[in-house]
Amino acid sequence: MEYAGEKLYSRCPVPIQNLLMSVYGWRLRSERFGREFDRASELLDRSQWFSLEELEAYQEERLRLVVRHAYETVPYYRDLMSGLGLEPGDVTRLSDLSKLPVLTREDVDRSLDQLVSEAAGKKSLQKTHSAGTTGSSLYMYWDQEVGYMNNACLWRERSWAGIEFGDPIATCLGRPVVPLEQKGPPFWRHNRPWNYLMLSPLHMTDESAPLYIEAMRKAGVVALDAYPTAAYVLARFMEARDEYLPLKCVFTTSEPLLDVEREVIEERFRCRVFDGYSQSERVMFTSECDKHTGHHLYMEFGITELLDDEGAPVPDGTVGRVVATGLHNFGMPFIRYEVGDTASMSGTDCPCGRKLPLMGDVAMRAEDILVTPDGRLVPPLMVARAFKLVPGIVRSQIVQHDAAEITTRLVVKEPLTQHEEDDLRRNIADRLGPAVRVEIEYVDEIPLVGRSKYRRVISTVPLVWGKTTTANLYQEEGGGEGTGDRKEERAGASRTGA
Repeated sequence: MEYAGEKLYSRCPVPIQNLLMSVYGWRLRSERFGREFDRASELLDRSQWFSLEELEAYQEERLRLVVRHAYETVPYYRDLMSGLGLEPGDVTRLSDLSKLPVLTREDVDRSLDQLVSEAAGKKSLQKTHSAGTTGSSLYMYWDQEVGYMNNACLWRERSWAGIEFGDPIATCLGRPVVPLEQKGPPFWRHNRPWNYLMLSPLHMTDESAPLYIEAMRKAGVVALDAYPTAAYVLARFMEARDEYLPLKCVFTTSEPLLDVEREVIEERFRCRVFDGYSQSERVMFTSECDKHTGHHLYMEFGITELLDDEGAPVPDGTVGRVVATGLHNFGMPFIRYEVGDTASMSGTDCPCGRKLPLMGDVAMRAEDILVTPDGRLVPPLMVARAFKLVPGIVRSQIVQHDAAEITTRLVVKEPLTQHEEDDLRRNIADRLGPAVRVEIEYVDEIPLVGRSKYRRVISTVPLVWGKTTTANLYQEEGGGEGTGDRKEERAGASRTGA
């Protein structure tokens, strides 16, 4: 649902919203499941037990298909390879990838139309966008094959946690499912085709949290799929009331998973957290197995390189820039795409017996939880989404020192029009509420944190859990506006929302 659809949805009564959510669920089910999904799942069931040599052979087989397809049907790669004097036969092995330059986010933004396959046609593709690391929208296209494979990877991750399709799952992520202006329960909606209880990330307070937990109990939920901050907020509120909600597992997604978040979530939900990592660009997928020794790199989904600043591979245990090649999106191939995150490979085998390599923590953006005047605790990604709807923003940052006011720092190609500024304020108000003042500040640059990150959401407003007050996530170690390095480096990997 795009923004206009969200506004129409918000005006409907709750029973109609539940119906619309289920209709949307049926549509997604028809798009993501079927014969191709079954084939992809069967492959992943077998290949998880492949030897490393067999996995690399599969990657090279797919690489040859992707490179030839890109050369023959994608103008960007045809011109690039011709200019380098390369033909498809020159890039057939993993070691040959270094013959091609790294594809940057700026390259994709500048050459979007030239990166789409002429054989596909945009009408047959799904257009989507990601805020990525910079806080600005990056548009891209998916074909049906990568949709099936991504869904198969998602359900392999869930199968490792003992979850099957149809099991009752609660989610707390994505677009708003409950209108912000709704002041009383239910703060959730039902996606019947998926057996999902979809919790609102925008309505979590000391008073409403017990209602969330009771709704999960009543629905017989066995797993929670949520932003780490959302699961942490629910767990902290349970801690304040000395409550527990035993589940089989919690899946975390889209944000760094901090040590303190994992500890509190696992304690209050009486289960292990399964953390994962991927991107909207569909070039890489990782997740934890039930041994929790690291994030298994799904070699069947993409080829991952970790490079130093000069572009050379880094040894195991050394942090490098994540560069990945997708093996299944022929509608818009990404070859050697620089994701914008950093990570390291452990170089050790997992006791589960799988030869899928173990990746250490991925250093992602460090973001605090936003606090509203009425006591709601809002996951940072819910507000970051507001910037996707306004064009021309190169980078954005939210700074909050008072619950009643935020400053949005913008790096732009050119100043926004008054209409665009009003749109941005309205988008933020739709998530934080009209009582929060929004100041817009244009800046030339936003300072980086660590090697290549900058903080998109900074809040020094304390978090209140019943009678307990704690510092915000990245303030506990003096993480002010220009810091946060230590916790960012400790943050676990996370995947993007499905």
